[in-house]
Amino acid sequence: MRPQIVGEARRHYDGLIEAIESEGLSVVAAISTFMDNREACRAYFLEGTNGSGTPAPGGGEGRPRPRVSQIVSLTGFSFVGGPVMNDTEASVEFLQELGIPFRSLVSLDLQTIENWEQSRVGLNPVQTAMQVAIPELDGATESRLFGGVRHKSRQPEPLTERCRLIAARLAGWNRLQTAPRHSLKLSLVIFCFPPNKGNLGTAADLDVFASLLEVLTRLRAEGYDIPRLQDPEDLRRRILEGNSRDWGTVANVAYRMPAEEYRDLCPYLAEIEREWGPAPGVLNASGRDLMILGARLGNAFIGVQPGFGYEGDPMRMLAAGGGTPHHGFMALYCYLQKVYRADAVIHVGTHGAAEFMPGKQVGLSSGCWPDRLLGAMPHLYIYSVNNPSEGTIAKRRTSAELISYLTPPLENAGLYKGLVSMKELLNAYRSTPSESEKRQLFASIEEQSRALNLS
Repeated sequence: MRPQIVGEARRHYDGLIEAIESEGLSVVAAISTFMDNREACRAYFLEGTNGSGTPAPGGGEGRPRPRVSQIVSLTGFSFVGGPVMNDTEASVEFLQELGIPFRSLVSLDLQTIENWEQSRVGLNPVQTAMQVAIPELDGATESRLFGGVRHKSRQPEPLTERCRLIAARLAGWNRLQTAPRHSLKLSLVIFCFPPNKGNLGTAADLDVFASLLEVLTRLRAEGYDIPRLQDPEDLRRRILEGNSRDWGTVANVAYRMPAEEYRDLCPYLAEIEREWGPAPGVLNASGRDLMILGARLGNAFIGVQPGFGYEGDPMRMLAAGGGTPHHGFMALYCYLQKVYRADAVIHVGTHGAAEFMPGKQVGLSSGCWPDRLLGAMPHLYIYSVNNPSEGTIAKRRTSAELISYLTPPLENAGLYKGLVSMKELLNAYRSTPSESEKRQLFASIEEQSRALNLS
């Protein structure tokens, strides 16, 4: 193969590497056999090895340690097994031992860039299965596009905007791994649906405020700048009450964003105004200001996700083919990205609405609203383990790192109070052969039913 063709064939790889390096990160690029990535990882991504995966002379004693902060696979297949099979157990065992994040990015090998751009779904089913679903079994995250082939071209090219976003997110994840804990700012988002005070902090099978307190207490113990909180009720009051009565809002107003500031921060304003009218609109707004609800607790901001639909039709936006989030919804994420400048966003509980906003289903573009809302912020999602279908949506449409929680245990509650007596009377009535005894039991059943308001 002529050198020019070889250079053209790697343009998408070069474009991604250049974008990552422009974020100030170093890249160790390794060519791997597509059947098993462990060999390349051992050879190049571990300290104290000599390029063959064996300990280098003078490399020190003990097991080699990773010399990279995260692994980014561009092979498009499973970590162990390639395109024809996948050995998930071997992949998970190796990656757990390595102890660093594993990303698997996607190149458009089975459809053209034009086909992807025009598709409402995004990646076609074959690409989704091979390049997203199978790597997910290995624990891969960040299944984003970085390159592909155009209809009239024979060689791949980088998707420049996608590469920049990937690079910024990798830099964000690296900062979370390496920066002093006290310097990091976290945003935790809770839900309020349908929007009223009684529904603040709702999530399926999760005690939100008690769980949130546990998370904040753990973060404080690990060095994050977070004040000590007394109990879940103390946390709930800080978020729910505060100045909420002054503004007539469902929660404390943490920040008032003037419409002029919102116009400067939101690059998608024209599209939103075509759908919802001029900013600031009427949802999560007061006068000319957009109201960002929540509470700042040291370097943690607890935000309240606004309602996400139309008046009287709150579910209308879910996975819609078109449309946009309203100004109030967009303003929260503008605040997190560009005012508060969160190092990471954590959605607390199953589930919110960002992952259901209009756009492609998998393999998102810069025109998709989940991407626009979260931008380059690293994203974690505390999600119920018994809902893998919607968890998969969150993982693929918002590049969420899922942290699972168990559902509460269930057991047969049985009958209580007078119902136990009623059951015994009914069983006795059914089993007795005596007609006179049945008449007595029937009278007792009628009396008990009146006492239980069953009559």
